[in-house]
Amino acid sequence: MRLFTTLFMLFFFSALVRAQTPPIHFRDVGMEAGLTKVPFSSMKQHYVVETISGGVALFDCDNDGKLDILVVNDATIEQARGGGVPMVTLYHQGENLKFADITKEAGLTHKGWGMGIAVADYNNDGLPDIYVTGYGGNVLYHNLGNCKFEDVTEKAGVAGGGFSAGAAWADYDRDGHLDLFVSRYVHTDLNHLPTAENPSKNFFHKGLPVENPWTMDGETDFLFHNRGDGTFEEVSKKAGVDDPAGHFGLGVVWGDYDNQGWPSLLVANDTGPNYLYHNKHDGTFEEVGMLSGVALSPEGREVGNMGVEMGDFDRDGKLDFAITDYADQPKGLYLNQGDQGFTDLTYSAKIAQTRATARSMRFLGPRG
Repeated sequence: MRLFTTLFMLFFFSALVRAQTPPIHFRDVGMEAGLTKVPFSSMKQHYVVETISGGVALFDCDNDGKLDILVVNDATIEQARGGGVPMVTLYHQGENLKFADITKEAGLTHKGWGMGIAVADYNNDGLPDIYVTGYGGNVLYHNLGNCKFEDVTEKAGVAGGGFSAGAAWADYDRDGHLDLFVSRYVHTDLNHLPTAENPSKNFFHKGLPVENPWTMDGETDFLFHNRGDGTFEEVSKKAGVDDPAGHFGLGVVWGDYDNQGWPSLLVANDTGPNYLYHNKHDGTFEEVGMLSGVALSPEGREVGNMGVEMGDFDRDGKLDFAITDYADQPKGLYLNQGDQGFTDLTYSAKIAQTRATARSMRFLGPRG
């Protein structure tokens, strides 16, 4: 009887706690907060470069204790051929959750076709700097203080080129200076695009006049090593992360998944195997995606991998992985089991079947 009473009380109090927990509701306050910029996207998207964009960063650009919002600006084919548009828009947060567009005053005027954002203090001066990826070239903005930035791309040697997509900072060699990895997608030339009248092998997809990335050539990736003097050296080939196979790189994330104190690198490859570059502690990496069990879908197929994230979702002290995919392909959740590699929990966790294309994701809560 006492056991029954105890179980009943536990059930009663747990139900009471659930009943008293208020539901979470979200309301779109973008317009009233001042987030009024409308993307430049074309409604008719025939080409791959028109379909991939949308990076956002929340960071405190002037260290006033309030998060500001940096949004990537995409473009149109016509705008890009004419030199592009400012690659980002910066909204500074004032009082009462009101934001002001300070892009021009901040000096963020480099034009192009934006894709992604990575924010970090690469020169250790206590101020967050900005790296923006895009089609045709990337840009590095050095934070001068008070939300004022200087374009130091050429001086730093990180312009890149081609179709850059993802970017992430980490001190992979533990020398005290943040380094930068940049993934690249497919090779395309906006001045020589196929049309329905003059198609190429990669133009029609399921009978529609759209560019098909699955039949295009990929590009290699970049790893910029921070010299500590404001300049970088491109070392991807020397480090073993250049992707000579030319897979279609998108999302990237660094993390110490094996708890050895050195950041390793996870890269999502669209329609290809994901890369897991294990840090060898000597400035080089070993690609172990297939051996670790994170390269393919639960069915063992190469799918449209897009966004990646690391986080300890089961709180066992080891970083787990999550990978988003194209349309109705299964989204991946990989449980870190230490020396045994990763176990795919996609279906058992009931996150496999979603119909929307997801190009990024985050674990909510602490990473480790």
